[in-house]
Amino acid sequence: MLGFLLVLGLTGLPGCKKEAASTPAPPIPEVPVVTVSSVTMPDEPEFIGQTEASRPVEIRSQVTGILKERFFAEGRDVKRGDRLYQIDPIPFKAAMSSANARVAQAEARLVQAKQNFARVKPLLADQAVSQKDVDDAVAEELAAKAALEGAKGDQVKAKFDLNNTLITAPISGRIERSRLYEGRLISAQTDLLTTIHQLDPMYVNASAPETFVLKRFRDRATHRIQGATLYELRGVITFADGSTYSQEGKFDLLEVGVRSATGTRDFRVIFPNPDSVLFPGQFVKVRILGAVRTGVILVPQSAVQQGPKGP
Repeated sequence: MLGFLLVLGLTGLPGCKKEAASTPAPPIPEVPVVTVSSVTMPDEPEFIGQTEASRPVEIRSQVTGILKERFFAEGRDVKRGDRLYQIDPIPFKAAMSSANARVAQAEARLVQAKQNFARVKPLLADQAVSQKDVDDAVAEELAAKAALEGAKGDQVKAKFDLNNTLITAPISGRIERSRLYEGRLISAQTDLLTTIHQLDPMYVNASAPETFVLKRFRDRATHRIQGATLYELRGVITFADGSTYSQEGKFDLLEVGVRSATGTRDFRVIFPNPDSVLFPGQFVKVRILGAVRTGVILVPQSAVQQGPKGP
């Protein structure tokens, strides 16, 4: 029986080998090949920026007094020369009257001193007066002239103060709310009354890492970046909702120094804002246009695979 099983097993082996040998080999995989070449592409870096009025002007009084009246509507547009505030002018009118009187008094004293000198001088030749009398007359005339100049200076100051009781807009723009109201004592050059923002044009302030700026200048020196020069670059704004501002801006400023706290250099792009779409404090994306990068190698996205160290 055992011999029969061994013979049966041996006779089955050649059949197994023949079946294994008939299995076909797997096909060689086809790998698509793409020829890449260097091209010139727009180089348009994008940064986070914040809008700022091109001329924010703080309004302060140049005289100390009681705020009597406010003329403007808060949050509205004002034009240069528009009335903003009135400081109580009565004390300043009184000071102006006193200054005018002192000028008139000083002028009268000067006339008197000149007349006295004219009388005394001829008498010296006849020895009717002493040399001291003549010297005193000369000194009196000089003192009268000095007093008149001092009185005129006080008059100018009094006129300046009186004129500045009416505070007008130094620029055209949009005015903030008033910080102080009628009846308040205003301290000269100290109390902030309000601020006017010139909204056309508008600035967008942003910053770039120092390493980015250095590489940028190196690439331009080696002609890897070409196109517009620094102050020929343009800017495009994208708002927080994804929409794009219709007006292009111009590169306006690259700060000289680097911020030590952040290692960045600030720059500024200026945008026209005729319809007041932009307002101070907005966070936007600003894309810089006008330069191209040469020698760029483009690889299809399908050919890029993610590995342990990245793409």
